[in-house]
Amino acid sequence: MTATSTLRLNSAEPKPSRKTLRLGSLRWRQASTGYLFLLPLFAGLLVFRFYAFGYNVWLSFTKAGAFGPPRFVGLDNYRRLLDDSQLVVALYNTIKFAAIAVPGVVIVSLLCALLMQYRFRGETAFRAIVFLPAVCLPTAIILVFGWMFQTQYGLVNAAMDAMGASPVSWFGNEAGVTVVVSMIVVYLSFSVPAIILYAGMQDIPSDVYEAAMLDGAGPARRFFSITLPLLTPSLFFVILTTTIGILKLFDTVYLLLPPVEHSVSTNYGMTLVYYYYYLAFYDTGQRGYAAAVSLFLLVLILAVSIVLLRLQRRFVHYGEDG
Repeated sequence: MTATSTLRLNSAEPKPSRKTLRLGSLRWRQASTGYLFLLPLFAGLLVFRFYAFGYNVWLSFTKAGAFGPPRFVGLDNYRRLLDDSQLVVALYNTIKFAAIAVPGVVIVSLLCALLMQYRFRGETAFRAIVFLPAVCLPTAIILVFGWMFQTQYGLVNAAMDAMGASPVSWFGNEAGVTVVVSMIVVYLSFSVPAIILYAGMQDIPSDVYEAAMLDGAGPARRFFSITLPLLTPSLFFVILTTTIGILKLFDTVYLLLPPVEHSVSTNYGMTLVYYYYYLAFYDTGQRGYAAAVSLFLLVLILAVSIVLLRLQRRFVHYGEDG
């Protein structure tokens, strides 16, 4: 094919009409407007997420105090993690609260979701009570619980005294701190999981229950053979998000056990995030080492998440299409 014939073929191609050009220009303007509205979101992510994370990683390789520029020290902060007994205490408390509170949240939210399926007198009030912790200020709830379990003037000790029992120093021993903190965490965390599980129960086809009832299956059999297996995707989501949230526990223990010099009680509730706060902002401003502690927590959350994601293949039922 010669150059002249190629030129003729190109000149024979149809040119886009004015309508097509206007439509393309309109779509471009609409897309540009959309990206313009997304720009503040991406700017916030870039500054407060990606840059902050990168700065924190760099800070973990430095010795940084409250004032002055950070000084690069290599892996010294990570070597210090291996010999830090206080880090072991914080890790133990974090895992302890997660091991107690996560099953508590799952059980309480599952029971509430089951009860919300039935119609009974006062069901509206019951649903309001279930959702109350999600709309109340967590700080207020924690302070109310702290007053209830106060040793001298608390409501719980007053009730125990009225029944002839000796008052308990709830915040003066490890068992008392564990009970109170776990109770508060469960109360603050069960509302949204209960709504998620209730929504998951609504997706279970009613004809499955009807077939089971025709076969003579009772309520307990229907729950363990139908509801629980078909609810495992929602249960897995609740377990994963609740575990991650409780591994980052801070506000409850901080408000109940604020950092006080020479206070032994603080150790009973010190979690990894609490320890990070104590190092970075309360003690001597050890920001570099605190950054290493925060990355240690990140690795812990990643490891737990990977284990849970591996386990979901065994106990989560996504149906025939899953």
